[in-house]
Amino acid sequence: MILVGCGALALAACGDATAETSGASADYAVEAPAKAADEASGAQEDAAQADASVDEKSPAVAKVACASDERELFSCAAGTKRIAVCGVTNAQGQKTAQYRFGGSGKPEIVLDGGRFASVAYSGGGEAQIEFANGGVRYIVYSRTVRTGFDEEGNKPEFTDGVLVVRGGDVIAERNCTAKIESVDVMAGDSYGGVADELFYYD
Repeated sequence: MILVGCGALALAACGDATAETSGASADYAVEAPAKAADEASGAQEDAAQADASVDEKSPAVAKVACASDERELFSCAAGTKRIAVCGVTNAQGQKTAQYRFGGSGKPEIVLDGGRFASVAYSGGGEAQIEFANGGVRYIVYSRTVRTGFDEEGNKPEFTDGVLVVRGGDVIAERNCTAKIESVDVMAGDSYGGVADELFYYD
């Protein structure tokens, strides 16, 4: 989804480059290990979800995936759940980025007002969209990091997901496992601009 070509942040969306994204063509090729990861992270998610729920000020959202009239800013399968960030228009007629998380039914979490950030790394980069919910921040990220060189050139590693941060500490993390559309940082200017410092360095 990133519009900067197959370099830096765009690589995560441009092909089957890593084990994480290689299963993207099969709907849930990584379902079994992802389910185990889901169960292992249950306690962390309980703590995170205690701080978040569907925002009553947000319009009703039927499903996690972006609707046909919404701009998809980020999307992925994360085990048995989905993460999506959609470009929507709020009740005041303003464009806003909206975070959604949940399973096959209605979203478990909906947050409005995402802020964009992007930085370049040597051989890669990272883009983030941050959503605040009281003292808790949900930080959606797409990251490309160079892990070395060989005869074929740069060896990038791609990771996408969401961090749940409270008071500077990560209290939960959900990694994308399939069907990844990385952060569309080029859309950031339409949603309040793009900061040049990340909201959280992992």
